[in-house]
Amino acid sequence: MSEIAQKIDEVIKIGLIDLLRLHGFKKGGRNWHRAESDNWLIVNVQASTSNVAAGGKFTINLGVYVTAVELLAGQAAIVGKPMESQATVRERLGVLADGSDSWWTIEQSSDLNAIAADLGDKMLSLGLPWLNAHLDISRVAATLENTPSLRAVSAAFLAGDRDGAIKRLRAAADSRPSAQEHFARWAAHNGVAI
Repeated sequence: MSEIAQKIDEVIKIGLIDLLRLHGFKKGGRNWHRAESDNWLIVNVQASTSNVAAGGKFTINLGVYVTAVELLAGQAAIVGKPMESQATVRERLGVLADGSDSWWTIEQSSDLNAIAADLGDKMLSLGLPWLNAHLDISRVAATLENTPSLRAVSAAFLAGDRDGAIKRLRAAADSRPSAQEHFARWAAHNGVAI
């Protein structure tokens, strides 16, 4: 294991492991999962591909996998724990904290305890609330509002916003002409006219 990987793991150990365990998450590698009925809250630590020697950076990916949305959108059910990349809604902790895709940087002289404290504070004040808020299907629908996908359509539909789902379906079909047949099949299967 490289020196930077060891330092990232040390920051995770100090700043995240106990916090996430306290909130019901189970660790597997650099991933944490918490089951909520049929849904999953996911936290993932991603190291930069450009990390070298003792220096580099990492970010925290957050995801919520909502089984009902995925199934209505025509996705196959996932057996076991979903990866963060399979989540219905996703966000980076740095975006929540800074409004941009910021990463934590570790250099030779970095204070790992200070980085861990910052990471833990942001996870507690921003990350965990974001994850928990997205267990609400209305919040998922709002987050996906401008995404031209069947996930967005399905989330609105499940949130009880049939008119919004139809509007999203029409917008998605208009913006993705090559997928119009796909959207039309979804509409016919769910009794929606587009």
